[in-house]
Amino acid sequence: MIIRMVGSQLFSISNLRRAKRGVGRTTAMGALLSLGVVLGTATAAEVSALASAQATALASPSVSEPLSESSQNSDSSDEEPSTVVATLFDKSITAKDITPDDEVLAEVASQASSSEEQNAMVALASLTNLSERIIEGVLDDYSVQNNLAVDAALVEKFKTKFAGSASEDGISDDVAKRQVMIYLAEKHMYNTYGGKVVFRQSNPQLPVGAYYKILKNYEQSGKFTILDKGLADGFWMPFTPPYQYELAKENINFAQPWWL
Repeated sequence: MIIRMVGSQLFSISNLRRAKRGVGRTTAMGALLSLGVVLGTATAAEVSALASAQATALASPSVSEPLSESSQNSDSSDEEPSTVVATLFDKSITAKDITPDDEVLAEVASQASSSEEQNAMVALASLTNLSERIIEGVLDDYSVQNNLAVDAALVEKFKTKFAGSASEDGISDDVAKRQVMIYLAEKHMYNTYGGKVVFRQSNPQLPVGAYYKILKNYEQSGKFTILDKGLADGFWMPFTPPYQYELAKENINFAQPWWL
């Protein structure tokens, strides 16, 4: 299950997988629209418009059409060609890399009421996959560059807090450490860059303004680039004001995690 940035702030592909098992059941489109795109600050109308554009872009022949028979015979690889849509720390990310896996595609197909809705759901999931890769990569690098170390005491408190809602095996150390690191990074971001903070059901204090400044810094320094315009527009949309559920400055306090 994806719990890093995705588990707390992004659309999680695990929502679809859990739905089949009856845990936290929700439709794929419902999850996408309720969480929005990436940080959940986009409106439903914006999400719908974006999904239509993304479905068209991701369905282009250069991305989805397989190699011709002659090309397959002349090439030892059976893989389909896939357009590079972004780069992250000098590594390419292709359209194929961000396409939902077969399990998710099957679940989307079973839940969609039309081909148009299915295409929109797949496009949004692809955008979310790209956003997850970029934000997680930036978050990891930011933590290293700023010498942020996981607080062992907070890890144990997180595991205790959510022990009742986890599987029989409980919360793993990796999941707990990741959530603590997200808190420490966001605390450092806000203290360093300030900016707007918004309320999210999964994160009552999301420093969206600080995220925007940091992501822009990384983009401008060439650490990541989104080559596809539709994906770029979708990635930056949630960081663009006006924001929903913006917190008053006097109500912002990163002294301790929201889950304590």
